[in-house]
Amino acid sequence: MPPWNPFLGHLYFCYKITLKLPTDAHPHYLPGMARRELPDLGPVFYLDTWPIGPQMLVVASTEGLHQISQEHSLPKHPGLRYFLQPIADGVDLVTMEGHLWKRWRGVFNPGFSATYLMSLTRGIVEETEQFCRNLQKLAEGQTLFRMKDLTDNLTMDIIGRVV
Repeated sequence: MPPWNPFLGHLYFCYKITLKLPTDAHPHYLPGMARRELPDLGPVFYLDTWPIGPQMLVVASTEGLHQISQEHSLPKHPGLRYFLQPIADGVDLVTMEGHLWKRWRGVFNPGFSATYLMSLTRGIVEETEQFCRNLQKLAEGQTLFRMKDLTDNLTMDIIGRVV
């Protein structure tokens, strides 16, 4: 576990890490940076950011992730429901639990089979090659441009081809 203080938890440790990041870096960088700072942390550890934020159980191994998401389906964080409520009105695979999740996951399983995904590779590669050509042309122009617009277009092109 990172150095802990009874009054500040891991806040000072997290503060030292954030000093090494750009000021607009997303907080999701914290767990990875914590592992870089303390390589002996292991694949599972807590980050206590109370009262600024909730405690976090950081799971950084495929075995640990399999255990908490497949072997023992732990409850999902309430923040997921809060975030997705306006988008999905509470009916989404991300926040479903238990038998309801298993039933709907089974419906979607064929779309994620290795054979099916491999059949889509050619189209994805073609769209990505076009994206690279567009990016190369813009880079040669030596003017600033928004990558988000290009990546949004790539995403829609791939979805359009796959669907």
